[in-house]
Amino acid sequence: MTLPAPALADDCAARLSDLLATSLTADGPYIAENVNMVAGMRQVYRQHFVSDTHFLVQQLEPAGMPDTLHYNGGAWTSDGAGGWTLAWQMPPEDAAAGMVAQREAMAGAVESATCATETLDGRAMERITGLLGETPTFGPSLAVSYRVDATTGQVTQLTYDYTLNGMEMHAEYEISPAPGLDLPLPPSN
Repeated sequence: MTLPAPALADDCAARLSDLLATSLTADGPYIAENVNMVAGMRQVYRQHFVSDTHFLVQQLEPAGMPDTLHYNGGAWTSDGAGGWTLAWQMPPEDAAAGMVAQREAMAGAVESATCATETLDGRAMERITGLLGETPTFGPSLAVSYRVDATTGQVTQLTYDYTLNGMEMHAEYEISPAPGLDLPLPPSN
């Protein structure tokens, strides 16, 4: 049975909303290579995620910035000698609730979406793209695109395009599963 076009569009919007509402760590730890273009400036990060509240961010470009370890509501910067210095702290429950609230706001802001299939290196992929309205983090409009492995359901790429305070922003994440990922704990944990 073939569904009418509006039903297909609604199914795609629901699919995008579900992706936005779900933590990327739902399928386990992962590593993301993140390239940001902010007002024409390139920034490159490697992000290691065990969970929403335990992750490590390494800035690769421009070089010279310390690594940042996030754990249960706190952020610690690397001292370059194997130690960590507390940068800021919030109650762990507030940090976790903030992540959930951000995902829920994005999931609820889906205005339109399209779904397609593509092949990458011989693997079937889903491409889900959409436009979101106002969100607290990304402002009045956000274009988002997910590439999902059709066999495993694993998100392999994510892009965001938006304008914040008059500046054009583009963020792209290439995501790889990292089932054995082990991150350090900050001091006194």
